[in-house]
Amino acid sequence: MSKAPNKRSLILPFIIGIILGITAKLVDVPAILFYFSIFDDIMGRFGIWVWTAALIAILSKTPLLAAGRSFVFFIGMLFAYYGYTVQFLKFFPKSQMILWGGIAMVTPFCGFLIWHIHKNKGYANLIGSLPFIFFFTEWYLTAKDELLLFIAYLCMALSLLVVIPTNKKRIFSLLYGLLISVILIGLVQAGIIVNLYDQLLNI
Repeated sequence: MSKAPNKRSLILPFIIGIILGITAKLVDVPAILFYFSIFDDIMGRFGIWVWTAALIAILSKTPLLAAGRSFVFFIGMLFAYYGYTVQFLKFFPKSQMILWGGIAMVTPFCGFLIWHIHKNKGYANLIGSLPFIFFFTEWYLTAKDELLLFIAYLCMALSLLVVIPTNKKRIFSLLYGLLISVILIGLVQAGIIVNLYDQLLNI
């Protein structure tokens, strides 16, 4: 009985990954992007994947389950996206597959880590800030003039706040996220650290 629910709980994240992976591939066509470039702005960046994986991890019952569910979500997404690319478009994007394959390998650790927002420890607020740091820095450093993308990221941030336990953790996670984001953006603009988003998105 203890193992069966865990196995079943892995199915939904896998299905969600497949659906989002296929969706990301289907909207990545000139006919759609010409009129609705927002789809490429959202699906072609890391924010939506961080948001979905963070939701899955936080809503998991245990840290190990959070690790497993985050991993199968990314596996489902990659399987659908690149499976469609190779099978139907006859294209093998080696560098992109290596990049996202490497990301998928670290998602169990990320899911395990994010789940600890449930802990009544000071570090939980810092852990909770990590997704917000992705949202704020990626938007500002890659598309700060895109209003629709800002609205999309704002919606992601607000919806993530809803699932974070307790108002205190929500407030401190958001504040830490804003503060660290401002620092990182300042360091990038000063040339002290590299803007990894531009480099990774151009692979």
